[in-house]
Amino acid sequence: MKLKNRFTYLIAPAVLCWCLFYLQGCKEPLIKDSNLLTSDDNLNLAKDTLSVKVFSEFEKPLTSSGVSVGLLGSLNDPNFGKTFAGFYSQCKLTSNNIYFGESPVLDSAFLMVKYNGVYGKFNQPVDVNVFELSQDMSSTTTYKSTDAFSVNFPAIGTLSNFVPKLTDSVVTAFNTLAPHLRIPLTTVFANKILLADTNTLKDNTAFLNLFKGIYLTTSSSTVGNGLLYLLLQSPVSGIRLYYHNSTADSLTYTLPFSGVTVNHFDNVYTGSPVSVSVSNPNINGEEKMYLQAGAGVKGKIFINNLDSLPANIAINKAELILSQIPQVSSVDTFAPPIVLNMYRIDDAGQTQRLDDDGATGFGGVITSETVNGVAINRYHFNIKRYFQKLIQGVYPNKGFYLETLAPTSNSERVVIANSSTDKNYQITLVVTYTKL
Repeated sequence: MKLKNRFTYLIAPAVLCWCLFYLQGCKEPLIKDSNLLTSDDNLNLAKDTLSVKVFSEFEKPLTSSGVSVGLLGSLNDPNFGKTFAGFYSQCKLTSNNIYFGESPVLDSAFLMVKYNGVYGKFNQPVDVNVFELSQDMSSTTTYKSTDAFSVNFPAIGTLSNFVPKLTDSVVTAFNTLAPHLRIPLTTVFANKILLADTNTLKDNTAFLNLFKGIYLTTSSSTVGNGLLYLLLQSPVSGIRLYYHNSTADSLTYTLPFSGVTVNHFDNVYTGSPVSVSVSNPNINGEEKMYLQAGAGVKGKIFINNLDSLPANIAINKAELILSQIPQVSSVDTFAPPIVLNMYRIDDAGQTQRLDDDGATGFGGVITSETVNGVAINRYHFNIKRYFQKLIQGVYPNKGFYLETLAPTSNSERVVIANSSTDKNYQITLVVTYTKL
């Protein structure tokens, strides 16, 4: 009898513990990502999905001086309307006391800019014009994307029915050059430089009084279907003079694009969907958020039900998930941005860098995901550091601004969905936390 009682006392609890362990092992864990679990507490994890509301805003003019990539072209987008882009640049002497020799004679002159890619198709011909500036640009002034400078008429160079050939090298009488835009310049303009006196060519201070710079643009009478990226700092790029003098033939001199460089954008939104969304937003949020580089449009995101979270929690992950609207191949010819930037909004309405920006796993890079058999372009941001401070009251719940990368050096655009009916195309904020 005593042996039986001892068996019951020792063995029965062990059996009971084994059964509980077995049953626990059959359950699917709440969090499959083991990286989200703490080493000492994995029983208080929870996950909530918060909803957001979104809006779109036109960008204020952005700093656009000092660019190394110039934009040129025009396009008509079914969502964003018309975009026109061009650039201004000074062209400086490469050294002091330039001397073209005794009795220099011009053979030809060209504006040349190396290709650095294209946005859109750009297979629809446009007319390109080069104008000489009549207004000074200052190296001590910060210029904006809408700033414009006066020019002399007529144009000093034109190229009709232009379509870039991005892979075709350019063969000249002297050598073979990398693919580039090449526009012949007028003899009158080129001779102004070639025949300038020694006082004008002694240094750039004097030279910029003679030649203030150029404006490269396309004609607004014809809207194209793409924008050209041009590498301003390439050895190929600049104004090149071909000439001879009394002692030598086949001479060249290049005035590089240097000093002040400014990209200029004209965005015309009349009648476009983005114009309606910005001008007459739904107070409960829009079903689409528009993002456009070229100092165009930025998105604004607000977190709705922040108070639904428990008061005392530690954030393991706070992932914001954004999906591009469904694509229509016959309409969507403009690629979405590869990377997006996100900033928190402070009490003054200004943008501030997020605590998570730059950290491993912050995100913002486009990915293609298959959801219920459908391929969707998505952007993920993990903002757990910011979110922890948000629920602690360190930051106000003023929302975020979402923008394209390098908004004055490209013209990428994307429309983000926040559907009220289709969960595959809803912006969500998935918060995983530990109850303290």
